[in-house]
Amino acid sequence: AARVAGVENALTLDMGGTSTDVCLIRGGEAERSAEREVAGFPLRLPMVDLQTVGAGGGSIVWRDAGGAVRVGPKSAGADPGPACYGRGGTRPTVTDANLVLGRLPETLASGLRLDRAAAERALGGLEPEAVIRSVNAEMVRAVRLVSIERGHDPRGLTLVAFGGAGPLHACELADELELHSVLVP
Repeated sequence: AARVAGVENALTLDMGGTSTDVCLIRGGEAERSAEREVAGFPLRLPMVDLQTVGAGGGSIVWRDAGGAVRVGPKSAGADPGPACYGRGGTRPTVTDANLVLGRLPETLASGLRLDRAAAERALGGLEPEAVIRSVNAEMVRAVRLVSIERGHDPRGLTLVAFGGAGPLHACELADELELHSVLVP
């Protein structure tokens, strides 16, 4: 999508149900790394330098010992899924917060009707704005890992946001990182 749009330098953001994958694109090519840790084991092969964080639409929201709102890495998965799916999920998720904030329509393109009351019940005393701030902070951390911590200044890059929830968070992330544009394929 970036190449078709004439974008040579970008950050990709693929936010799905359980995680978000971030990658730096320079000169039309994904950055590579020589090693990576997989399931706690070092893997030394050339591969795309991809950073994954447990922050997706179905990521479960919780409070840590200090009372701070945290997101993931546990997920509600597809079944039962977020409480708002109406399939028996009861734990608060990022999708529930997005629905309560009016960032999602009550009926998705697939025809699935989202249950706002169930989302509100699941969130309980959690403020949906705090949930969004927390998940965005996790994604900003991932972007910094593939850019700033590798010696690349992300300012001015285009954020290419996709996945089920990526576009919902893209503009806030672009503002935080001083990116000049957002592309949603």
